[in-house]
Amino acid sequence: MQQAVRKKVTAPDLRQRGLNYRQKDALWGYALIAIPLIGMLFFVVIPFGMSVYSSFTSWPMGQPIEKAKMVGLKNYVDMFNNKLFWQSLGNTFFYMIGIPIGLAISLILAAAMNRGTRSEKVFRVIYYVPVISSVVAITFVFQQIFNADVGIINEGLRSIGIADPPNWMSHAGYTKWVIIILSVWKGLGSSIILYIAGMQGISRSYYEAAQVDGANWWQTFTRITLPLLMPVTFYLIVTSVIGGAQMYVEPRLMFTGNGPANSTFTTVIHLYDRTFVNSKAGYGSAVAVFLAVIIFILTLIQFKVNGKGDK
Repeated sequence: MQQAVRKKVTAPDLRQRGLNYRQKDALWGYALIAIPLIGMLFFVVIPFGMSVYSSFTSWPMGQPIEKAKMVGLKNYVDMFNNKLFWQSLGNTFFYMIGIPIGLAISLILAAAMNRGTRSEKVFRVIYYVPVISSVVAITFVFQQIFNADVGIINEGLRSIGIADPPNWMSHAGYTKWVIIILSVWKGLGSSIILYIAGMQGISRSYYEAAQVDGANWWQTFTRITLPLLMPVTFYLIVTSVIGGAQMYVEPRLMFTGNGPANSTFTTVIHLYDRTFVNSKAGYGSAVAVFLAVIIFILTLIQFKVNGKGDK
């Protein structure tokens, strides 16, 4: 009886039977990458492409897009000739004044809450509460604070001898600042947390070397802390500009209509009114595309400036 010859299984034979470890890792990597790419395709690329297409059409809202008629650049021409659009765009950019103000306040508070005391965690929670609070509740509170008759602000001004304090909610010169104060106050918590995380990621050896060289607190802060926090600052600026360009909820809830003399009228409110109130989806798409281009250009400029600062 002949003995069966057993064939020795080698590593190449195993690889021929199936995928090797490197191929399996690559396959898993492609699978994980495919998930956000598919989401981006269906929720970003396709909707944006449809917006670009509909911006060249006369599309009554509520009707199938197949019934939209091509009108060329008419929506863009109407948009550029609309004074209300330019006013809304100016108001939107004016609100961005709050971005550097909020970043400066956040940086100061983060430095104060990164000193190793026991009460720091309590203050972090206190400052973060507005971030997770309801916007409706916050706007209601601010309406009461800035009330011309019984608001805390005007009551305080009267107590120090100002008999006729500003009418914050009814004067076009003050309404924008009310929105800016609200936005800065609501966004402080998230900026503070990110700045604290950035500060705690800075190696102590830098500060020890500066102390040996005789650097004071201000020199240490401006020469070490601020430059090493630039990635955090860059991220906050980019996200704040994108969020500021899409401001809608705060002015819509704080003021009836568009505020006095359209002072709280933003570009996204203009887009919403034309699309859903006036049933002009083509015009609204043109506004959306133009706003997206502005956001893209501003973001690109910030990337270029940040890239030069890293060299």
